[in-house]
Order: sequence, then C-alpha cells, then structure tokens
Amino acid sequence: MPHLRRSARLLSLAAVALVAAGAKANGPAPDAHAGRAAWLAAHAAAVRSIDPADEDFSDLAPLAAAIGGARVVQLGEATHGDGSTFLAKARLIRFLHQEMGFDALAWEAGFFDCRDMAAALRGGGPLTDAAALCLYRLWGQSAQVQPTLAYVRATQATARPLELVGIDCRVSTASGRQERFPASIFAFFDRLDPSLISAAERADLAAMSAGLVPKDYFDKPGERNYNRALPRRLIAAIDARREELLRHASPRDVDFVRQSLVSLLAMDRALPPDLEKGNPDGYNRDTAMAENLLWWLDGPLRDRKVIVWAHNFHVFTDAFTPRGAPPPRAHGGSMGRFLRQALGDGLYTIGFDSHHGVYQYADPNAGAEAVEIAAPPAGSLEDLLHRAGKPYLFVDFRTLPPDHWLREPLSGGFYFHEPVERDWPRLLDAAFFIDRMEPSAKLPPPAARR
Repeated sequence: MPHLRRSARLLSLAAVALVAAGAKANGPAPDAHAGRAAWLAAHAAAVRSIDPADEDFSDLAPLAAAIGGARVVQLGEATHGDGSTFLAKARLIRFLHQEMGFDALAWEAGFFDCRDMAAALRGGGPLTDAAALCLYRLWGQSAQVQPTLAYVRATQATARPLELVGIDCRVSTASGRQERFPASIFAFFDRLDPSLISAAERADLAAMSAGLVPKDYFDKPGERNYNRALPRRLIAAIDARREELLRHASPRDVDFVRQSLVSLLAMDRALPPDLEKGNPDGYNRDTAMAENLLWWLDGPLRDRKVIVWAHNFHVFTDAFTPRGAPPPRAHGGSMGRFLRQALGDGLYTIGFDSHHGVYQYADPNAGAEAVEIAAPPAGSLEDLLHRAGKPYLFVDFRTLPPDHWLREPLSGGFYFHEPVERDWPRLLDAAFFIDRMEPSAKLPPPAARR
C-alpha cells in the first residue's frame, strides 16, 4: 500500500523537522558581539613581545605611527602590582628613546627625590639603593621595574642619556621628607645667608615636610598648623635675590629649589583637613602633578620629548566620570585632564589593561595578597580583545571615526581591573592589551641576591 508508506514517510519527515526546530530554538544563540570582536581582531596591532631586552622594534611600527609628532607620551598601569605591564613599559621606553627621540622619563614619584635617584643611577651602586631614594616601594622593590632602571643607567654613558625627573608633589620617601629635603633647603640658603632661616623656622620647615603624608590625613583628619609663610618667604627671597644666588648655584639649581618649595605648598594644598570632602575648587594631588610636569616641560625640558610613567587614573585625559556627568570642579580631575588642556594633540596617552591573570604589590604595606583578575563581562573590551587570540595588542583610539562603536560606553578594566562602563577614547588615546597579567615580583633580600 504505497499511499500508506508515503503518508508514514511524510509524518516521519515532519517529526524530524519538528525535532530540528526544537533543537535550533534551544541551542546557542547567535553571538551578539562577534562583529565587534572580528573588527578588533582585524584592526588591533599585534605586539610580538614585552621583553625589555627585545630591541627588534619592527612590531611597534603601529605605535610609532599612532604617536606621530606627540611631544609627551603617557604610559599608564591598571594597578601598581601589574608586573607584565612594568615589562611592557620598559620595552616601550627603550623604543621611544632609541627610535622616536624621547630622552626624558618623568615618574609618578617625588619632584625632589628623583634628583637624588638620578644622581645615584649615574653612580655605580646597586639599583635598589638608587630606587630607595625616590620610588615608592611598589616600584622600587619590583623585579620587573629593574630593567627600566638598568636601562636609564646604561644610557648615562651615551651621547643621549635618558634624563629622569619626578612630578609628584609629595616628597616620596621617609628619608627625603624627614632629612634630605629640609637639609637641602637649608644648605641652599645658607650659602646666601646663614641667618636667613632661624632655628625655629628650620624646625617648622622640617615638621611641615615630614607631616605631609596622605595616610595620616585619612587616619586623623583636621587642620595642621604649619608655618606656611616660611616657604612663601623663601620663594620670594629667590625671586628678589636671584642674581646673588647665581653666584653660588646654577640657574637650573636655583629654579629647581624654587619649584621644590612651590611643590611643597601644592602638596599642603592638596591635603585639606577633610580629604573625603576635598577642596571646594577640586585642587588635588593630580592637579599638583600636572603643574610640576608642565613646569618641567616649559623649563628645563623645554626642548625635550618626555615619557610619563604613572597609574592609568592619573593619565586619563578627562574626568573619570560617565558620559554626560557634570564636569569636575575647576581644579579637579586627573593629571592627564590638565595636560590635555595644555598640550592638546601633543599629548598621547596609552592605558594598559588585561583579560585575566594576577596582580600583586611588591610593597606588602599596600596589600600582601595576590589578586586574581575577575573574568570580564561578555562584550567588554577585554572580552573582545581576548577573542583575537594574541598575547599583546595595541588599539589606537585617536583615529576612530566619530560614530565608531568604540566611542560609545563600553565595559573596561583600566581602573584596578574593575569593570566600569566608560567611553574610553575620551580618557585615552590608545589601549595596550596584555591578555594574561603576571604579578609584580618582590625582589629578594640583598643577601639572597648576592
């Protein structure tokens, strides 16, 4: 009975179709982010290596093209415990110095202290001893920061030494705050007139220098009764008696001491009695760091191209707030915001970020535990870049069309590897993506290194 066999066959085919339709309905949904991931895979530049010793810079040609004629390049980091980022920055510093004519490195460390570290690096002592004169231990005790310090030292014997300067308004080491900074101020003015600063005023300046520590203000808010008139008077003395001072010191030294006192007052201003509320005008440590860096750029480094080493937050070129939020107070926001206003496209800012891995601080006082980076949300910038399957990628934001999807709010972990939705091209000119983050490794004790 052919018609029955045909009916059975049709019923069987219908059943198969229904099963297939059910499977399709219950199967995986189309990847909503596939198009974006494919775009990044096609347009992000693959970086071959973050090894500081790798000086075949052919893979960094896209960075050179993106940076172009910028005078200042900022290199950020999501946390101060990102060991892989430290290595990447070390290689980029070599590249920028050797291939692009950058010959100064400005560090997020004490304006005063870095002069002592630079002098020590020109000597022959251990790198860790030099670092201890300036760098916060987050960097100074990190094994992955050592290649940068070794490179700075190695360049000192060349025709183009890499100059090292500080931009932080803080005197960044305890020995600097308590001893070296006040002693240097007294010695400078004593050459002019030993009676210019009284014994009581010397004690006042030493107390102010030692007391400007943010943690102390957080732990114990309140007004500090420093002799603020003294540094102001000393600045006025430099201006009024500059010709006399030039008989005892170089013009650069005179200007450096003056700015050191300006920076001291800036740090005092950046530490209001209640740090939680901040200053009414928004003035903060970032504002002061921008002022110090612009002083370097307009003064001793006026003819130089400068690399900046700092946290991602400090280098952001606009307020770290969602799009459409009220603007920050006049003097508030990140260092990069003020640099963008002053330098325009002469500033190029690279933020660093990762998909997974671990960060850990070399200074246990900042947190001794290793922290695993949480899996980023689907469709986040880290998720999309991870799909490219490359260990290191560079994405230039600056040349994106105005209507590009990357200019819309997108989850990213540039701030302590925590997912935050921001329109990142407003805050950064580029992203340097490290798929897996390795933690900063604390150097062994000196005896173990011998």
